[in-house]
Amino acid sequence: MERSRIEDAVLAAGAVVVVPFGTRVAAQGEVPPAEALDGRAYALLFGAGLVLVARRRFPWAVLVTTLACCSALVALNYPFGPVFLTLSVALYTVTAHRPVPHGVCAFLLSGTALVAADSSAGADMSGPGSMPVWYASMLLPYGIGLVVRANRRALLATAEAEAARAERRAQEERARQERRAQEERLAIAREIHDVLGHSLTLINMRAGAALHVASRRPRPGGDGPDAPDASAASDASEPLEALESIKKISKEALRELRTTLGTVREHGSRPGADRLPELVASMGGAGVEIELNVTDETSAAAGHVIYRIVQESLTNVLRHSGARRAVVTVGRSAGHSTVTVTDDGAAPAGPEGSGIAGMRARAEALGGTLTAGPREGGGFTVEARLPDRLPLRSVP
Repeated sequence: MERSRIEDAVLAAGAVVVVPFGTRVAAQGEVPPAEALDGRAYALLFGAGLVLVARRRFPWAVLVTTLACCSALVALNYPFGPVFLTLSVALYTVTAHRPVPHGVCAFLLSGTALVAADSSAGADMSGPGSMPVWYASMLLPYGIGLVVRANRRALLATAEAEAARAERRAQEERARQERRAQEERLAIAREIHDVLGHSLTLINMRAGAALHVASRRPRPGGDGPDAPDASAASDASEPLEALESIKKISKEALRELRTTLGTVREHGSRPGADRLPELVASMGGAGVEIELNVTDETSAAAGHVIYRIVQESLTNVLRHSGARRAVVTVGRSAGHSTVTVTDDGAAPAGPEGSGIAGMRARAEALGGTLTAGPREGGGFTVEARLPDRLPLRSVP
């Protein structure tokens, strides 16, 4: 805004100098009945140039002022000169910076006012042929104004379109970042679910077993000579209280963990198939005999998924089936890594749980398959086939 005002001030200053001087030079070649330049003529010339300082702030006021000055100069038979450039600038400004109807009105008003002023002058200065000349003289600044206005609107439309495209790209990038962040959050949540769910299940089961064994031992007390004193009775009761507390806390933690992360799906790559012996060993003391058979090495990318499938399957065996024995078999077949977990317990009743759904989602994310269901003769089987050539996508 400040730059445009400075430009208009410079234009007005130049017009104030050029218009009177140029008109005086042009008057030297004029012959009567042209009037000699006097104070009134110079006032009109200065006024027409000076008002250009406000042409962009008040385009219509500037147009009317310059048109009045030029029309007066024509009507009073003063010599023609560069004063009509001020009118052209004013007409151009209205046409370029105001709606199209304004430009049309400004063009018609300018031409009509000059024709009327010329008609009111002496007979020797006007005639029927002067009308198209005046309108034609106004046609050039009007046309330039239309072209500039159209170009400005085209540039504005292009800038708006580019801004809209940039905003769409920014929105898409924000959406991609949000999806990536969501996937990372889901990956972390699934890892927490797998690790804590597995660990707390073992804690709960072992605490329950210890509590059962301890509750069958004779309670301190009695009146015989071998009866322990009150201090010994207190020491003997502390393990029972601790086991009861462990069982209660772990059960509550499991409930809250399942509630918070029940809908989470995983995305991770930390433990692999090489850690299956550790997993089986950690779960072997929970009352179920677990046999691990690894017939061949699996692909590295599928190792984490195999680990999680085995972990979830064995956790379900310990938690729900009441099985006494489970067999885990890992190997390769026809270009696929395979894993099978079978047990001799009772098959779960009701619809498929979130644990099996999560295992199936892991397998399908790698382009593999997973089936789970009762097996002939009793028990339950979970079987997954994972391709060696993984799809070009992030591995869960």
